[in-house]
Amino acid sequence: MLRTPSIFGPLNSGFVPFASGAPIDATAETETAEVIARVSAAPAVQPVESPLAAPSAAWAPASSSRIRIVEALVVAGVCGYFAFGLLSTVFGR
Repeated sequence: MLRTPSIFGPLNSGFVPFASGAPIDATAETETAEVIARVSAAPAVQPVESPLAAPSAAWAPASSSRIRIVEALVVAGVCGYFAFGLLSTVFGR
C-alpha cells in the first residue's frame, strides 16, 4: 500500500507489533490469581423461587371453537375476495 505524504504531522500506520515474549506485569498476574481464587471460593447462591419460575398451564379460551370458526370464515372471505378479483381479470368483466 502506498503511503501519502502528511503535511499535518508524522505518518502513523496504526500497526502494533505482537510481542508474545514480552514480559508480563507481575502485579497484574497476582491480581488475576487473587480474583480467580475469590471466585472459586465463593459459596453457591441458591436461587430465589418466584411465582413466575413454576411452569404454568397453557391458556385457552373457553370459546376456542368459536374463535376458530370465525378465523376460518375470515380466511375464506379473503380467499373469495382475491378469487373474485382474479376471475374478473381473467374473464374481463
